Amino acid sequence: MEKNKQRLSDGLVRQNIVLMSGIAITPVAACATDFEKSLSLSLGFTIIAFFSVLLCRFIPKRIVYTIRVIIYALIAGLVYIPAYFALNAVFGEAATAELGLYLPILAVNPLILTKTETRFCLRPPHLMTIELLGYIVGFDIVCILVGTLRDIMVNGRVGWMNLNAGFYIPAFETTFGGLIITGAAAGMCRAAYNSHKRKRTEKAEKEKQRQEFIKEVIQ
Repeated sequence: MEKNKQRLSDGLVRQNIVLMSGIAITPVAACATDFEKSLSLSLGFTIIAFFSVLLCRFIPKRIVYTIRVIIYALIAGLVYIPAYFALNAVFGEAATAELGLYLPILAVNPLILTKTETRFCLRPPHLMTIELLGYIVGFDIVCILVGTLRDIMVNGRVGWMNLNAGFYIPAFETTFGGLIITGAAAGMCRAAYNSHKRKRTEKAEKEKQRQEFIKEVIQ
């Protein structure tokens, strides 16, 4: 159970693809400009990443590595098609069109093309699913939080709920403004993680010293 929690937290925190590794920071900065767009981007990424990785698992390992990666990209491209129509049905064509090239870019991100090969396919199916969901949920949480924060600062609302915030900062609707927000969030996340890691290391070291002291007293 503890290992499963650790595998789930890898994608949520330690290797979050937006805040920690940064491999999906640009789509979030460019597209998650409000609550609705962040939901649209998150849903699209969830569909593409989940089903692409599941299908890629069935590609035989005897195929040359380079060819496998090409096949992974083709599979992700095929999954992108129904994902696009699903977004159209839920959010409308105009909202999906606003995602531009960033949705297909997410279809060929390293999470699918690289980690499928080096991580996910090396795990049993149930562990692979846990790890994959961790990475997907990690992206979705960050994307929605960034979109919500920008919706408040730019429009004074969250989705269809008007907050009457009384202040508006239109600059945060731009990609540059999105990079500032996601960059600041990444810095805080890394600082918090490093602080937590340091405290755990210090605690383990103290416990080790205590055990050594007890052994010396007993002897």
